[in-house]
Amino acid sequence: MTLPNFIIGGTEKAGTTSVFTYLLSHPQVCGSKVKETDFFRQDDGADPGRSAEAYAAYFAHCKSREARVVMEASPGYLGESRTVAPRMQALLKDEVKLLFILRNPVDRLYSSFNFHKARLELPAELSFEDYVERCLQFDRGVPAEKLGIGRWFLQVLDFGRYAPHLEPFLERFPAARIRIMFYEELQCDERAFMKELCVFLGIDAAYFDDYTFQAANVTFSSRFEGLHRYALKLNHMLEPVLRARPGLKRGLVGLYKKFNQARQGYPAMPAPMRDQLQAYYEPSIRQLAGIVGEAAVPGSWQAPSSAAPAGSLKVQPAR
Repeated sequence: MTLPNFIIGGTEKAGTTSVFTYLLSHPQVCGSKVKETDFFRQDDGADPGRSAEAYAAYFAHCKSREARVVMEASPGYLGESRTVAPRMQALLKDEVKLLFILRNPVDRLYSSFNFHKARLELPAELSFEDYVERCLQFDRGVPAEKLGIGRWFLQVLDFGRYAPHLEPFLERFPAARIRIMFYEELQCDERAFMKELCVFLGIDAAYFDDYTFQAANVTFSSRFEGLHRYALKLNHMLEPVLRARPGLKRGLVGLYKKFNQARQGYPAMPAPMRDQLQAYYEPSIRQLAGIVGEAAVPGSWQAPSSAAPAGSLKVQPAR
């Protein structure tokens, strides 16, 4: 029975799909049949004795002796760490290595909002300001049913307070088997990022010396909503096939975008909203600096000196 010895556990919209795709091409790496198994977020993940075989099914094809790394990538694990970490430790013990890629939480929240809106998972008429307000109401105890958005989407604001969500993993796994890296580093120098990751995993870093990098899972808006909804469903159904044939997937995605892409990217966040979110996240950024060291936190995460404290969002305890 084959189980993973490496998991990319977070965070959403921080390059996890790109990193998973890059690693998947490495001859010493074998990835799960689908990128996001989300296994330890599901009820089946609660009982290691009952669920080990079900989890192993995602890696049944990883039998090559060359595959020193067997991996999956479920970025939702970090946000639900209080449930995920004990389940993961019970099944995988200390044999697994963990990677958490973190992104400026303000940018990550805005990217997540636009990504899920483009995937038709949030109401088309929902503004970012209204979305943040609903997340805050959920933090204050208002039921998701009264807010008109799925529970998971209402937790995304809190998921950006990384330090409290890292703690359950740090408490259960050896520090030497956990690596915290930053999306901003990946954006700045993909090659250096991947070579450093290879050293952590104990595989040949020289593989990426001449590698051609191409970002995956980039947000874009569609022209035809019905067609896009069908395409997303088809992509989900065919993921095991397309993961095994990345060239085919790139070609199909390219053709689809030529036909149905309205635009790539999204408008800039309003400055007042950015200042308020920066104030919301500032305490958890300081906590994170205490974990990784102040010098490790990207400078772009720091609040501009002109940021106004007035109108700051009220911080609620991490749940």
